[in-house]
Amino acid sequence: MGDPSSYLQRYADLIPEFDEFLESVRIKPPLHVRVNTLKSTPEAVSAYLEREGLAHTSEKWCPLLLKLEASEKKVGTTLLHALGHIYIQSASSAVSALALGPKPGDRVLDLCAAPGSKTSFMAQMMESRGALVANEPGGKRHIPLKANLRRVGAANIIITGYSGQNFPMRDSFDKILVDAPCTGDGTWRGPDTRPREITENDRKRMALRQSQILERAINLLVPGGELTYSTCTYAPEENELVLSPLMEKYGLASMELGIEIPASPGLTRWEGQALHPGLVNAARLYPHKFDSEGFFVIRLVKQ
Repeated sequence: MGDPSSYLQRYADLIPEFDEFLESVRIKPPLHVRVNTLKSTPEAVSAYLEREGLAHTSEKWCPLLLKLEASEKKVGTTLLHALGHIYIQSASSAVSALALGPKPGDRVLDLCAAPGSKTSFMAQMMESRGALVANEPGGKRHIPLKANLRRVGAANIIITGYSGQNFPMRDSFDKILVDAPCTGDGTWRGPDTRPREITENDRKRMALRQSQILERAINLLVPGGELTYSTCTYAPEENELVLSPLMEKYGLASMELGIEIPASPGLTRWEGQALHPGLVNAARLYPHKFDSEGFFVIRLVKQ
């Protein structure tokens, strides 16, 4: 495709300060690492990074997330990373796990888990207590998933290999994360970004798959259970238009994100079509407002 600006024009009426948005897409996002509290503390990690000459600041909305300043040294080559005391994770990626907020003793399912960034964050929030199922269809994506979860030292994780649409059981989990497969235009950041072409048929096929996965997740939740749905695309076809009919069908209520970050609300109308009013509680993350990848996330509760 080359320059992504031409494709992103489809969002010109959707994204505020669109020219600023396009400028931000051309800039590489900052690098973040997450402190793994199963193995270390923010103080110990910060001291190590300082000794290594890696300047950093913690994010106010998530003190475990450290933003690294530009450096010649690669944090991924440090002993701290090799031992699993830190995990390289984008700020946007951390948001969906933080929004779900699993607690020790919960029964939790990460339905689309690879490569394990959000799964490992949830494991440390659970203090390795309770049950955390990391599901990813079998294949090459299991390799980094297993390696990453082993490195962080989580003791409460079970890895399964079902397709998200066909995960067995019913009414089994207190909390479920659906970080759905998507067309991924939110990841287009940096001067060298050369994304592939995305067609209307691509979005339709992806939306069907997302809807099937999300509906399965709803049936896997216990009554009163909570679900977080997220994608790394700006496309309403893969976000609000997937969610709206299922929120109506199953009587799902939405909740505020509960995280103090600059976000735009979800859409309650698109191309003349009225959508579920609860979508206003969704968060749309745009890189000129929230300096990370573009992202969509919503918290839902099963009545």
